[in-house]
Parts: sequence; structure tokens; C-alpha cells
Amino acid sequence: MTDEDREVLEGFRERLPLDRIELEKECCDQAIVYDEIGSWVAEIRSRAKTAKEHVSFVEADLSLKIRKNPANFGLPADKKPTEGTIVSTVTIHEDYQKAVGDYIEADRFANEVAVLLTAAEQRKSGLRDLVRLYINNYYSQDDTGLDTSGWEQGEKAIQDLRRRKQEGQEEVKEDHREE
Repeated sequence: MTDEDREVLEGFRERLPLDRIELEKECCDQAIVYDEIGSWVAEIRSRAKTAKEHVSFVEADLSLKIRKNPANFGLPADKKPTEGTIVSTVTIHEDYQKAVGDYIEADRFANEVAVLLTAAEQRKSGLRDLVRLYINNYYSQDDTGLDTSGWEQGEKAIQDLRRRKQEGQEEVKEDHREE
């Protein structure tokens, strides 16, 4: 993880909050924000996998070098090192420790940005809820924020429309039966 990665993460975090006054813009931008975050998260996850593979490479490389020349690693040159000795020598070697540390840091950062991606997914739900609140005039009423005037008429109109639609479908069924 670099300073640039940290800045990108913070930049995306700043884009997550929704502006309830600019709902149209927020709706239009949601897919773009999610795509940008998703692409970046995929790149970070790829780097974490590469770091994990690097650990395996360093381990194998050191193992081969120890087998070829054990004296370079502080092991007796006159006898073949055991598998346990090789594994232990690899594990404590600074190159291996650095690779493991880099992998742990990359994996931790990949997990952190995965949370960002989840937040971007949840942003869609928040946006949908804000639009519903706006449609129901939540933000334009008294201090309670609720407008109860006229809701009965709206609900009755919806019920009447559903009833008429259902009656129309039943009439079509009757016509087909008569034929």
C-alpha cells in the first residue's frame, strides 16, 4: 500500500455520502461511483494475491539456495540439511519475513477496501431510501418531517386503480369463457 493508495481510498470515502438536495445527480452518478470503486478494489485485491504468490516464490527460492549452498545460510556445509532445518532457515530469513510482511499489509488493505466496496453497494440503498423520502415530502414539512395530509386520498386512489384493473381482467376472462 502506497501513500497514493491511501489518498485514493480517502477520495472514494469522501464520495460516499449522499447529497439529499442533489438526488438526481446522485442517482446518475451511482453506477459510475460503484464502477470506479469496484475497478480499483479489483486492482488492490490483485496486488494482494500477487503479494501472496511472492511469498511462495521467496520461500521456494530460498529453499533451493539453502539446498545448493547451506554454508551461505549458516548451516554446516559437510552434511545435507534436513527438511525441518530448511523450513526453519527459510522462515527466519529476512527476505521471507519481508515478503510475509508485505503480504499481510496488502491483504489488510484489500480487506479495508472491500469494506469500501460494500459501502458503495449500500449507498444505492441509501439513495433509494432518500428518493422515497423525497417523494413522500419528508423534507418539506413541519418539524416532525411528516406530511400526513392527503395520504388517505393517495392510498384510496391506488386501491381504486388496482380494483378497476382487477375487474377489467375478470371481464376479459368472462368474455373468453363465453366464446
